[in-house]
Amino acid sequence: MDTIVNRVTDIFSTLPDGYLPRWLLFTSALGIFNSIQNFCTDSLTKRLYAGKPEAVTPLSARMFATWTWSVSMIRIYAAFHLQHRFMYDLGIWTYVIALTHYAGELFVFGGCKFNGPFLSPLCVAVTSLVWLTMAKNDYVKFD
Repeated sequence: MDTIVNRVTDIFSTLPDGYLPRWLLFTSALGIFNSIQNFCTDSLTKRLYAGKPEAVTPLSARMFATWTWSVSMIRIYAAFHLQHRFMYDLGIWTYVIALTHYAGELFVFGGCKFNGPFLSPLCVAVTSLVWLTMAKNDYVKFD
């Protein structure tokens, strides 16, 4: 057990300073949880897409899980490598894509309603984008 704890401690000691890398890891953990949930059931996803819950199928839930898991992995890598512009930019793009998806579902396709389950990913995407944009010069050291 001590070996596992030491290994995890070693890994986290390479994380850049500040709260932003930890935020990226936190949102990644939430994304991975959401992915696992979507692989198991589509019930929570139907709450998110409350505008058209009948459009949520087991297949669409699994596709959403795969997409969410992949952007979570990008965010984890970005969290540890914020000093590199390309990783920082990839982290930003994951939130741009998410925000575009949710805004499209709310305003264009009608899949989402402005409710609690929708507000959570919306707030995370907006907060993350603003924070990443404002802090870029503090983290990026290499082009």
